[in-house]
Amino acid sequence: MKLKPVLLQSALALTCCASAGLLLCNQLSQALGQQPAANQAPAVQQLPAELEQILENWERESAKIEKLEGNHIRREYDDVFQIEKKSEGKFYYEHPDKGRIDIAGMKIPEGAKSDKPNDKGGFYALKPGNDERWICDGKRIFSIDENEKKYEVYPIPLERRGTNIMEGPLPFLFGMPANVAKQRYFLKLLVNTPEQIIIAAKPRRKVDSQNYREAKIKLDPKTYLPAAVQLIHPSGNQSTVYIFENVVANKSQGIFRGMIFGGKNPFVPDLDDYRLEGKVVAAAAEENAQQPVQRVAPIQQATFKVPNMVGRDYQTAQKLLKQMGLESKIYPGDPAKEPGQQIYHVYLQKPVPGEVIQQGATIHLKLYTDPSKQKN
Repeated sequence: MKLKPVLLQSALALTCCASAGLLLCNQLSQALGQQPAANQAPAVQQLPAELEQILENWERESAKIEKLEGNHIRREYDDVFQIEKKSEGKFYYEHPDKGRIDIAGMKIPEGAKSDKPNDKGGFYALKPGNDERWICDGKRIFSIDENEKKYEVYPIPLERRGTNIMEGPLPFLFGMPANVAKQRYFLKLLVNTPEQIIIAAKPRRKVDSQNYREAKIKLDPKTYLPAAVQLIHPSGNQSTVYIFENVVANKSQGIFRGMIFGGKNPFVPDLDDYRLEGKVVAAAAEENAQQPVQRVAPIQQATFKVPNMVGRDYQTAQKLLKQMGLESKIYPGDPAKEPGQQIYHVYLQKPVPGEVIQQGATIHLKLYTDPSKQKN
């Protein structure tokens, strides 16, 4: 089962800033090794104040999400053959980079038609989608074909793990800083009502445009959780729509793993009865990770990019850096006296975001301090 850049269907575009792992399951596998030029620094897009505020709210609310799960309906449209494929399933995400999406083709009643009109006065033919799973354990991506009982494994380079998933093809879905989103995407607010928010995003970078022409994300204004997402494929004659239902954030781990998976880790696939396809170059088995059927070699990655901790509270910043195998040191800085300056939040870091470092390196973080505690 070969990955194709135009097939974004397993990319749970969820996310709305939080479901990183789900998108990784398809998208990151296509983008491994693709990096923008080091000197590429597009001008920041100037947006209306209304959209600026939405991006700020979206980023803030997404930072609160440690786990996300729910149901989805997937509708794949082929405008050349005028066919709609319909699937349903569940998705799961755990911060910062674990995700799973289970997809099953829906049973189509005899004679049923799509509700999308064709060019002959009728409607698209309606067919069930493929049965598949995409699982990301933070180090590897498992692409599982349920019909053929086979799977492929893709490594995630060290520099793409953890919060560095922003370097993937759909970073605006991961709660990336608004100013970074504006550098990589042309953003437009289509709808902003108490019932829904819809934002359109078109890639500015060539590497992103190879994966999709445009994305439209629908958010719930009360929670900033995903309601739906539409992905227009690069050719323009295919599109995929995900509709999300019963989306729940930060559900207790006991229910999440206990009731649904019988106590098993949902991000460790059981592949005893499946055939391994292709040459695997993935991470060797580690704690809580299943060794694939054939022996695989460790990923030879010694360096990766420094994540951006500016704007985060120091506890969150230290936690994220630790998850990525980095050390951190905290330093008191200037008092928080200006609007937007938050006490004990990072405003300066060294090495700077984007700099290439070795695993185990120390990131120095300078924080705004409490002005009321300044010595006279």
